[in-house]
This record gives sequence, structure tokens and C-alpha cells, in this order.
Amino acid sequence: MIFKSFFLVLTLAFFWACDSSSPTQEDVNLSSSSIDPIISSPVEPPIDPPVDPPVTSYYASLPTPNVLQVQMMYNNWIQKFYVTFEEEVAPADYPYLGDFLTKVQGSARIKWDTPAHTVSEGIGYGLLITYFMQDQDRFNRLFKFYTAYSVSAASGSYFMQWQVKNGFEAPASSVGSATDADLDALTALLLAYRDWGNAEYLDYAIKVASSIYRDEVSPVTNLLVPADGGGILHDGNVYNISYFSLVALRLLAQYDVTRSANWQLVLNATIDYMTRVQLAGNGLWPDWSDASGLPTDPGNNSSTGKLNNYFGLEGVRIPLRLAWDYHWFGDSRTKAMLDIASNFAFTYTQGDVTKVLNRYIYQGTVETTGVGGGGIAYQAAFCSLFSSDAKYITNTNACNSVVLSKEFPTSALYFQPSLQLLYSIYLNGFFIQKVNF
Repeated sequence: MIFKSFFLVLTLAFFWACDSSSPTQEDVNLSSSSIDPIISSPVEPPIDPPVDPPVTSYYASLPTPNVLQVQMMYNNWIQKFYVTFEEEVAPADYPYLGDFLTKVQGSARIKWDTPAHTVSEGIGYGLLITYFMQDQDRFNRLFKFYTAYSVSAASGSYFMQWQVKNGFEAPASSVGSATDADLDALTALLLAYRDWGNAEYLDYAIKVASSIYRDEVSPVTNLLVPADGGGILHDGNVYNISYFSLVALRLLAQYDVTRSANWQLVLNATIDYMTRVQLAGNGLWPDWSDASGLPTDPGNNSSTGKLNNYFGLEGVRIPLRLAWDYHWFGDSRTKAMLDIASNFAFTYTQGDVTKVLNRYIYQGTVETTGVGGGGIAYQAAFCSLFSSDAKYITNTNACNSVVLSKEFPTSALYFQPSLQLLYSIYLNGFFIQKVNF
């Protein structure tokens, strides 16, 4: 018996030795290859499309990707809306920043509709965009800006102020937060941590999570309120469904381990609320709603608040929230909402997104004329709804071409081009899971 075991070991060793040849030059080249992050603009498009890791499953039916077109759109977006500290602040002005210089030097921001100003929403979009485009240098610069302008890190409010005026100046006074931006920034940080391994991303994401749970979750409804602080946007009677990031809540349930059960409650309450509101209307959602799910004026003097019975400039973000969640996690509750919304989209456009209007009434007779054609963000939103079911694949391929072919207008404000790019990144296969969440 001993002899047989010894002979077996010798045999295995022989075959192992025969198979263990020295690596070829091709092997060396493959093992040493890497994809460098995009660090300057313009950037040459990648040759190959992103490759999905074999360990993950995806649920959406995405169109045939056009990676080069997405890369060119990204380059244009960077040139138009992204600006670094060094590009905007002259060295002669550094002394005026005082101690704040170390916080903001080396950062970057996304120019708002008033180009000298920045909003946290734009930084959140920028972090998601640069992450999915694998542009770590620009990601890090935006991350530094986000942390530099926290509401009050000293008081445990790590999320960013919703608006920063005058470029990279030290803020004269702190303003409150915007929950959608905080969730987008946190999501990008968690994804970047899993991908690039920088523990600083995880550490700050958990700090932001703590701030969100303390200040932006209603203890009564378990829903995310639109902002921290006092007032109607915080008291639990006003909600903006386009702020509800289901992907963020799922990631929080995994990574914010001390509050994992709490985040699961928030996730379930959020899906229940979104479903209830959708079923009470024509198939989409109102821009603003109250705790009972009825459309309501948020009292912030916004155009969307005054048209709160419509799916409009706020609601146009909801399809991406849902499509992304279904694509990665396959939740049947999310799919049920997408089925209703995609049926609405197909019914009122005949599957042609160029027929999208710029708003749709939530309850009441749906207009088919007279409210104006929808912009590119609306077209992209309806296109993502079609991606939820393979039966729309012909329409999804067609509308993806429409979304990709639309150039940014010279005078374009940042909002619709940013959504156009985010939707294009999703539709063309860049929303890749690096691990099974």
C-alpha cells in the first residue's frame, strides 16, 4: 500500500513537471498588461468593449453596444462640464484660500447651470460616470471636492453641501444636503472600493451612510427624505421618488454592517412605496409626493414642484434607478414596476422615443399633444424602460442609436447631457459588476 502511494506521487509529479514549462513572451505580455485610467482630455477611445466577468448574472436586455460613441460622448462631457482646481485657480490666488487650500487643491468639480457654481447632484453624477468609465484620476479629484465641502464633518454630517458657489472658494456658510447626490456619491465610492481596493473610499462611504441614516431617513416611514435639516423637505411629508436609489440601499445593507437590517427595512419600504404610487396613477410616477403617495408641492419654489402631478424633470431619473437595480439584482418587484412603465412608454410612443413628450400627467387623461417634445433625457429614460424586456429589443437598439447620436448643444445646461451620458453608459454595457453583490 505504501509502495502504491509512493508510485502515485511520483507519477503525478512527473506529469506536473511536463506541464510546467517556462512562460512564453505572450504570457508575460498578457500578465503585465493593464488599462491605464483616463487622465487627460481628449482621450482615445478603447479598442475593445467592456467584458462582463463570468461570475455575474445580468437581467436586462441591452442593445448592441457602441463603445466608441460612448467614449466620445464622455470626452465631450468632460471638456464641457469638468474643471480642475489647477485650471480654474491661479497660483497667485492660493494664499487667499488659507487653510482651505489643502482641502481643495487637486480636486475637480462639475460646472452647474450657473457655471461658476457647483451642486452635489453634479458631483454625484460625476463620481458615477468617472467610475463606470474607469477614470480613477478624475474620480479621485471629484471625491476630494465632495469631502472638502461637507455640510459639517465635525458634527457628523459628512455629506456634501447641496450647492457651492464661486468655484473652489471656501464656503461662506454651510447649506444643507441633497439626498440623491449623497446616495449617488456613496454608491460610486462603494463600487470603487470593490474595484480599486482603496479603503479610503469605503471609510468615507460608511461615514456618509451614517449621516444619511441619521438625517435623511424618516423614522416614521423608513423612507428617504429629500434633504437634511429642518423644513418641509425633511419632515417626512414630502418625497421625491427619483432620489430613491435601490442599488445604493442594497449596497448599504451589505457594507454598512452595523445598520444592515435598518437599510433592508428602508429598501423594502421604498419598493412598497414606489409600487403603491405607480399603481395609483397612469403607469409612471409624479415628481413629488407626500407620505400617502399623493402628488404634492414641496414648497421649494421649483418648476417641478408646481407641476407635481406630472412625471417631469425629476421623474426622468426614475427609469435609470429601476433599470440598473433590475439589471444587477433581478428583483421581481422592480421588474413588475418596469413592466408597467415600459408598457406606458410603448403605448404612448409606439416604441419610438423621438415621440416622447416633456412631461406626462400622473393621474388624469394623458396628453398626447400640446406639452412639447421631450428632451434627450426623456428619450434616454424611455429607452432604458424598453431594456427591461427582450420583446422590446428592436426598439431598444433603435433608441440607443437616437440617444448616442444627439450631440450636446452649445448652450446646454449640465442636467440633460449628464443624464444622457449616464443612460448611454448603462445602455451600452458599462454598468459592470466586478463582484456578486
